[in-house]
Amino acid sequence: MTKNNISLALAVFSSFGAMTVAAMDFSLPGADVSLSGFATAGFAISDQPYNYPRFLNNKGTFKRDSIAGAQVDVKLNNGFSITAQAKIAPSISSDDDIGPTLTWAFLSWRPTNDLLFRGGRLRVPLYLNSQNKDIGTTFDFARLPTEVYSTAPTTDFDGLAASKTWDFDAGELTLDGYIGMTDIHLRKAPFNFAPISSDSVYVPYHMEAYGLALTFQQDDNLFRISAHDSYTQCTTCAKGENPPVTFPFVALMPGVGYYQISNQMPGPGVPDAKIVHTPVYTVAADVALGYGFRIMGEYVRRNVRNIATSLDSQGGYLAVLKSFGDWTPYVSVAHLQSTDRTLDLYNRLKNNTVPDFIPNAAFINASQRAGAARIFAFDQTTWAVGTSYRINATSKLKAEWAVTKIGDASSFVDTPAGEDSGNRLINVFSFSYNMVF
Repeated sequence: MTKNNISLALAVFSSFGAMTVAAMDFSLPGADVSLSGFATAGFAISDQPYNYPRFLNNKGTFKRDSIAGAQVDVKLNNGFSITAQAKIAPSISSDDDIGPTLTWAFLSWRPTNDLLFRGGRLRVPLYLNSQNKDIGTTFDFARLPTEVYSTAPTTDFDGLAASKTWDFDAGELTLDGYIGMTDIHLRKAPFNFAPISSDSVYVPYHMEAYGLALTFQQDDNLFRISAHDSYTQCTTCAKGENPPVTFPFVALMPGVGYYQISNQMPGPGVPDAKIVHTPVYTVAADVALGYGFRIMGEYVRRNVRNIATSLDSQGGYLAVLKSFGDWTPYVSVAHLQSTDRTLDLYNRLKNNTVPDFIPNAAFINASQRAGAARIFAFDQTTWAVGTSYRINATSKLKAEWAVTKIGDASSFVDTPAGEDSGNRLINVFSFSYNMVF
């Protein structure tokens, strides 16, 4: 077990005791204050020596799934309240750091029962489990499907949100709207195609976003559609270092040439985009079928309109769950697929070579595979079977076996030296203990 794994495990378990004391209600003059906590101690191991994604390999890790957090809710007079939540988890801007993050910090005003306004640090209503994705006791999956829940680098933002609810005989309809901004880090996986190599890199971006989500709740059934729009800009990139739009082809002779992946290579120049425009659309449902059966599914379309090398993709999953008392086993299938435009560019770069008699042929050929590695390309399917076991009202045990088959590529894979990310089969075993206080 690595030093970082031990540090995270100790942080999570020590938080259990601290948050047990904090999980209580008490009153202050003019306000009611409620403190609560949550934690997951999760271990995962794969059958492969390389990392997927970020921390997971055949040595096993606590870093992927372990988390601990606390929340305070302060109910004021006249419909006002304050909510703050912080968590301890692996950093989203480093492969090594573990530390605290302020996830929620907002003021709420509810002028009527069917109208709610919030301002501060909020969470975007993007997925079915957006609001509770850090609290493992609130869902039965050992891990929410990566093919969908990786669509956004973060669902937290600073801004304003409003919710309007309508009650009908058939159920409750809620419209959520938000506008805000956040700072994120986009991870570029490491690669090594001698003589060209790079460690994992986290590039900082500033994102501005807004969106709408329409949710219909009918007894135990939930349906949601949403539309979001965002504009993202690299905060440290100089001209020519922004995300490349594409890689132009430079012909050396008939049928022979290379794709220019850098402005340091001869060619017309690599066009880049200072601002990345990304509309996102989602459809989701969680439906009770009777006799303890449930079916859940989510679909996400991430439409990066102006860049062929970026996260232009669609993903979805479908799961069937069956409750047997305290046990809830499930089976799921999930898929994440880049658009044909992105995968075609990836494959053209990966497979492009020049003959050895061309000057600097080895460097040129390595540059083509390095350029392909810079493209955020996905073609993967994951089948999973797992179960949760409810120990009591505040804790669950979970286990899962997931098999991921990668076709052309997956930017989640940290490939060994000289290899590409495609054509792989990865088995992952996950175990976790989840609790709330």
